[in-house]
Amino acid sequence: MTVTTLLADASPEKQLFISLITRDIPLVSAFLDLIDNSINSAVEPFSKQLLTAEDYLRVLLDETIAPSVDIKLKINSDRVEIVDTATGISAQTAKDHVFKFGRALNEKHDADRLSVYGIGLKRAMFKLGNKITISSDHVDGGFDLVLDVREWAKDSQTPWQFTITSRDPAKEGTTGTKILIEELYDDCKRRISDGVFVSQLKDAISKTYSFYLSKFVNIFVEEQKIEGTNIEIGTNNTADSFIQETVSCAITAGIGIPQGGMFKDKSSGWFVFCNGRTVISSDKTSLTGWGELGLLPIFQPKHRPFLGTVFFVSQDAELLPWTTTKSGINEDSGIWQEAKRHMTAVGRTVISFLDGRYTEAGTEVPPSELKSATGDSVSVMSASVTPNRQFSPPKYAPPETVSVQYQAKVSDLKCIRKYLGRSNMSATEIGKHTFNHFLRNEIEEE
Repeated sequence: MTVTTLLADASPEKQLFISLITRDIPLVSAFLDLIDNSINSAVEPFSKQLLTAEDYLRVLLDETIAPSVDIKLKINSDRVEIVDTATGISAQTAKDHVFKFGRALNEKHDADRLSVYGIGLKRAMFKLGNKITISSDHVDGGFDLVLDVREWAKDSQTPWQFTITSRDPAKEGTTGTKILIEELYDDCKRRISDGVFVSQLKDAISKTYSFYLSKFVNIFVEEQKIEGTNIEIGTNNTADSFIQETVSCAITAGIGIPQGGMFKDKSSGWFVFCNGRTVISSDKTSLTGWGELGLLPIFQPKHRPFLGTVFFVSQDAELLPWTTTKSGINEDSGIWQEAKRHMTAVGRTVISFLDGRYTEAGTEVPPSELKSATGDSVSVMSASVTPNRQFSPPKYAPPETVSVQYQAKVSDLKCIRKYLGRSNMSATEIGKHTFNHFLRNEIEEE
């Protein structure tokens, strides 16, 4: 019998690839991927200063560092444009790295802080529209790209390539990148025009980039400057840290600062950061250990004052436990599993204190009762990367009174009323009377 060796065609189809990488990313996350690209360029000059969690604290407290890069985003149903004044992208970097889908084995970019898996920028562009134009100015020479996605997808030649043209070297102070996306897809048009998308995007930018907005960049959406979300925690908190492989992790848990006299859901629970980017906000689910056997209890209203932060830092962004969309956690990640163990240990002291403050009056703990337990206020960023310490629950004097309740027959209460000659005497009054009678005639006589 003759055996013939055949080679089955396993070459990828571009359109399938495009569908796969764009289907599961929300539109807001796609816009954040575009912003990540600009922030990466803005932070590149500081890459050697942002290697550990402690480095982030030093930068945060360094008053000589102020935002020096503007990122401007314009959105309408016809086009999306993002322009930054960062360092730009060189033609060589664009040729070798920027437009490659994924990364080669052992290929590392130590300057990247928010670039994961090498697909974010391309996925964002492909998610939004068909016609893509990029112009980037860099001191070593930038590039131009004009891409028709539908035409590119029809081209079956390999290897996959984008045609770029070089730009002359830019002078200092004139660098930056402009990305223009036109011929937006119908789903994208409808979402942008739904009346709520732009406000949701602004809110996401405020929460996601609170660290970078305070130090490196100004972000504008339709000319409106976005301010970072500032969440504060009390200085009386528990903190721990560990290093696994080349990832450092700092964990903090304490009592949040009430807003308007109230502890609110949006500022309680766990907050997770990866290289300064907010990945998870106010989580109260099993993702962060709530309600898991052996970890933390089910989150209840009495736990609203609880605020915990998990701060991951690594030069290699792919080692961090975020998903490719950077809007979720890879729960199977070894570094995340180790972090959850530390989160449980760090959080239990605070949660036990809050559980101990539960009273018959309800599950809401008045802010006044927590003031002495909180300490001064500090930003969660600062608290996330300060030295290890322990939460110190305040000692309260035991209550001087307690409610005494017991069951009694109605017929017996009637007998007491008749004996005392007080037919309208309430059950509570009878209880006090009989209690005091026992004290006077039994205790005081001894």
